[in-house]
Amino acid sequence: MIYGWRARLGVLIPSVVATIEPEFQKMVPEGVTCHFQRFNFTGGGIKILQSLKSGVMDAAELISHVDPSSVAMCCTAGSFAGGKGYDQGIVEKLRTMTNRPATTASTSVLEAFAALNVKKIALAVPYIEELAEAEKHFFEANGIEITNLNWLGVDGFDMNRVPYERTYDLAKKVNNTNAEAVFISCVGLPTAAFIETLENDVNKPVITSNQATLWKLLRLAKINDKIKGFGKLLTI
Repeated sequence: MIYGWRARLGVLIPSVVATIEPEFQKMVPEGVTCHFQRFNFTGGGIKILQSLKSGVMDAAELISHVDPSSVAMCCTAGSFAGGKGYDQGIVEKLRTMTNRPATTASTSVLEAFAALNVKKIALAVPYIEELAEAEKHFFEANGIEITNLNWLGVDGFDMNRVPYERTYDLAKKVNNTNAEAVFISCVGLPTAAFIETLENDVNKPVITSNQATLWKLLRLAKINDKIKGFGKLLTI
C-alpha cells in the first residue's frame, strides 16, 4: 500500500495553530493523506495578517515537493484580511506556485455556503473585535447576510486552548431564527467533536473553518466520499 493512494492534500497552516492536524486526521477518509507545512504567524491584527503572503508562498513551494492533489491556505482571518477578493488573489498565487487546484479557508467557507444554499448566517468567532468586524464585512461584501455576531476576544496560541464547551456555547447563543446556518470561524478552534451535536441542537447546518476547508480540498482532489459524523457539509 502507498500512503495517499487516492489523494495527498497539501495543507498550509499558521505556525501558532495546533488544532488543524488532529482535526483533519479525524475527518479525512481512507486512502487520503494530509501533508502539513507551516508559515510564520503567532497572532495579531489586520496589518500582520496582510503581511503573510510571502510566507504562505514559501510554504506552498515546499508542500509542492510531495506532489499534492490539492492545496489550501488554512487561515481564515489571513484569507479575508484584505476584504472582498483577497482570498481569490491568494488562490491564484497558490495555483501558480504549485500547479495544483487551490483554495483558502475563507474561499472554502463561501463555497460551502453556496453548496448548502445558505445566504444568512449566525457568525461565531474567537477573534479580537477588529477581526470579527472585518470578517463580517468580508462576508457581507460576498453577499452573505450576518444575522448575529459574537466573538471571544482571543488571539494567538490561546485559540487552541478554547475548550469545546465554550465554543459550543458561543455558537448556540449566537444562533437565531433568521440564520440559515451557523458558522464557527478560525482554524485554531477545536470544533470537530461537536459539529453534529450542535447541528442537531440548532436544527440547521453548522459550518466550521476546518470542516469547510477539508471538504473543499477533497472535492478539488476529486474525492467525493460522504463522510458522516462531522456535519451536513461533508455528506454532500
